[in-house]
Amino acid sequence: MWYLLLAIIIVAHGLTINEVFASEKSVREMKGMLPPKVGEYRSEGKDQFYDRNSTFRYMNGAAELYRSYAFKMLMVRHYIKRDHPPVVVELFDMDLPEDAFGVFSFETEGEEVGIGQGSEYAGGLLRFWKSKFFINSYAEKETTSMKQDILEIGRAISESIRGEGRKPKLLEYTPQGFEERRVRYFHHSHNLNHHYFISHENILQLGKGTNALLASYSFPQIKGRTYLLLIQYPTAKLAAEAHKSFVRAYMPEASASKVVRTENGKWAAAQSKKEYVVVVLDAPSQEKADGLISVTQKRIEER
Repeated sequence: MWYLLLAIIIVAHGLTINEVFASEKSVREMKGMLPPKVGEYRSEGKDQFYDRNSTFRYMNGAAELYRSYAFKMLMVRHYIKRDHPPVVVELFDMDLPEDAFGVFSFETEGEEVGIGQGSEYAGGLLRFWKSKFFINSYAEKETTSMKQDILEIGRAISESIRGEGRKPKLLEYTPQGFEERRVRYFHHSHNLNHHYFISHENILQLGKGTNALLASYSFPQIKGRTYLLLIQYPTAKLAAEAHKSFVRAYMPEASASKVVRTENGKWAAAQSKKEYVVVVLDAPSQEKADGLISVTQKRIEER
């Protein structure tokens, strides 16, 4: 009987035997992350689990965001308390701490509430990350007293997740002064275009094997933001090819210094260094663009 069940799982999800056992391990691990009871709240019903292939059944098109990272499994649990709306917890195993940070960073705009390694609360939704996990916690119906309940459940979950994860190494190369709540970490071109539109074509050759970070800067008495895009490629050769592709498509009129004034009157610059490509967008002057490029290249060289 056990073998028959295993065969059904393999066929239904297109998994290998090793992947099935890995999934079972993830299920056990994730169940240990969510306490059965928090204060007057207790878990209700059967926990739901979704892998990369089945997660569309739970969240439809929103699953694409998580699948653009190294997402492995989603666990959904409901908590109930008498005379209160249920609280839903979504626990995502993102496989890598960097990708847990990446999903969290994708839309940070709310209030930092000091849970996990980074958090925000807005409109009845708590979002935070810790280690390789990303968590959503929200009430199906928000009330004035629900915020503290949701935060209490979030803290309990955070405490049950042992250890912390490392943020993307690209942050170590990024010049100081960026807006921390506006840093975005991702891998694919459609993620980049969501935050700053570059092109309908993948002119930077982004994909599963690349790591990208978009940081924004504000300068005194200057309107608007300046963006620094830092991308890591598997090899220096691929970085050089992507840099050439970007310059040819995005700034063909650039000089040998790869700096150009764009239609909005601001400046763009691009350089490659080792296995990295550095791009500056919407700089208020050529000097600002050159400065961000130079500092980033120096940090890469030093590390």
